[in-house]
Amino acid sequence: MLWESRTITLREGDNIIGRDEGAAVRVDSSNVSRQHARIRVSGATATIEDLGSKNGTFVGEGRVESPRLLEDGDEIRVGSARMIFRVSSASGSTATAH
Repeated sequence: MLWESRTITLREGDNIIGRDEGAAVRVDSSNVSRQHARIRVSGATATIEDLGSKNGTFVGEGRVESPRLLEDGDEIRVGSARMIFRVSSASGSTATAH
């Protein structure tokens, strides 16, 4: 994931986006829920789902209502935080975000 000036590597399995200290992608913002969204990485694919957040999760302009497949370059928005989902070409299956 690409977010602000950071690159965050997502691991295989569940990766939580939120304010919680243990979140894989920690967003310290009052308009982001403690556990706002989940990105599930499985091999070369990744899906995102909203975890009942108050302000919603968006991919592009569309609100995430059910688990949705992510593609390289997708813009994700949780609260006011915008990030880009990237798929790394190194070893072919590592999903990274900034």
